[in-house]
Amino acid sequence: MATKTQKTKRTLVEKTADNMLGMATMANDFALNTTEKAFDTSFKMANKSLDVTSKIMKKGLDITATQQDLVFDVLTGVKKKIVKK
Repeated sequence: MATKTQKTKRTLVEKTADNMLGMATMANDFALNTTEKAFDTSFKMANKSLDVTSKIMKKGLDITATQQDLVFDVLTGVKKKIVKK
């Protein structure tokens, strides 16, 4: 009789352990899926940010080049006036 009670208790412990393992596995899978989604979203946002930054930098460099051309044109004009005098 004692062995039957011990066997029943062991079975309950084993069932509980199996249930806990299943729950832990489900929680782990949920955490992994959530982390993967967060990483994918962050990666996509970073990629968009890099694209926007690249476009802004290109436009900024174009404006800088135009301003430099303007400065050199003005300096060339000033030089011509100074040389004539």
